[in-house]
Amino acid sequence: MLQDTRNDNTNECHEEDAISSRETVELQVIELLDEDTSTSSSDSNGHILTEQFVSNSNALNEKVLATASLPQPAKRKSLKLIAEGAGVRTWAFTLADYLQKRFFRVYPLFAATAIVLYFMSPENQGRYYYVSRGTFDLFKTLTFVGGQHHHVLWTLPLEIAYYFIIPIFVLVAIGMGRYWWVGAFPLMGWIVHEGWTLVRESHTFLSLHLHTFMLGSLAAVVYQKLDMLLTTKGFKFGWWHTLLLRAVEGLIIALLLSVCFRGLLFDWLIKNPAPPAKGFPFASVFMASIIVIEIIHPSCVSTMLEWSVFRYWGKISFSIYLLHTFIIKYPPIKHQPYYFDRLFSQLFLIIALATTSYYLFEYPSQLMAQRISRFLSAREKNGSTRFIRL
Repeated sequence: MLQDTRNDNTNECHEEDAISSRETVELQVIELLDEDTSTSSSDSNGHILTEQFVSNSNALNEKVLATASLPQPAKRKSLKLIAEGAGVRTWAFTLADYLQKRFFRVYPLFAATAIVLYFMSPENQGRYYYVSRGTFDLFKTLTFVGGQHHHVLWTLPLEIAYYFIIPIFVLVAIGMGRYWWVGAFPLMGWIVHEGWTLVRESHTFLSLHLHTFMLGSLAAVVYQKLDMLLTTKGFKFGWWHTLLLRAVEGLIIALLLSVCFRGLLFDWLIKNPAPPAKGFPFASVFMASIIVIEIIHPSCVSTMLEWSVFRYWGKISFSIYLLHTFIIKYPPIKHQPYYFDRLFSQLFLIIALATTSYYLFEYPSQLMAQRISRFLSAREKNGSTRFIRL
């Protein structure tokens, strides 16, 4: 998968499938432990570590991975339209196609989850999605207004809002051409400043998370420029290049884990130079660096993450993200006294529920998006602006 990103001959359909798979990886971390059901000190410690890693890596998976995968196809499409001298109408159809694909990628399952919650009793709404009694408003939830972003639903408005920023980012990057670095360095400085100074937590506005989204898009640009440079120069990695790169990557991974777990190297070797973290720690730079390194020169890190089980887990991970709480908070599952009984029952039932959800909602939604894409393409080629019933 990572290796294939350097293949310029991959057709557009396969690109979209790969991007969808990478995009869904963004939400694959779930919480399988619950402190209320811990039966021993080891269970409690396991819960604390898992909860800490989940909360600290959530922003990385959700934002960096998604925004690193989307700009590339958008840039290729934009360059093609610019080379063809496309008119405003063609650009409008292209933008409409891009937005409807993003909409059908996330919104149908989100809407179905909200509707299911609406028909639940207030007790179950509070149990599964932490909804205060009598406060759930379906219309406000579906329209992202009024603060109706219960539990994990808060990330959807942020993600959808950034979809509108990506085309602007891509066009600016294309417009700067060979002087892309003139904008990249100030942007990176702003990202680091925001990451060190802002307090980011759940249920906060896009402005507090925008730098993390932007970092993912910047990583995509850096990869593209590095790949072009290496290809143009005919550069081949020697053993000592690889050794040096792996040493740097290993250090970055160690720093990433240290920041996420708030310890490790900062306890063993050096004090954390960053101010004490409040909310999500700033670790997205390390994640973006690892992504770029692994795409440029893959190692066992990407090989392990591309194992078929993880690929499948990535495909259903958006369903896992939205629906896992219906399993882990279900009383007969939650109150099992033995830790491993809880662990494996949660794991298997979450995968089963997410798989069912994927084939009932996500896959049909993607097929609908493809159908609409073909419709828009046909309308654009035929030169017709009339509304034709699908």
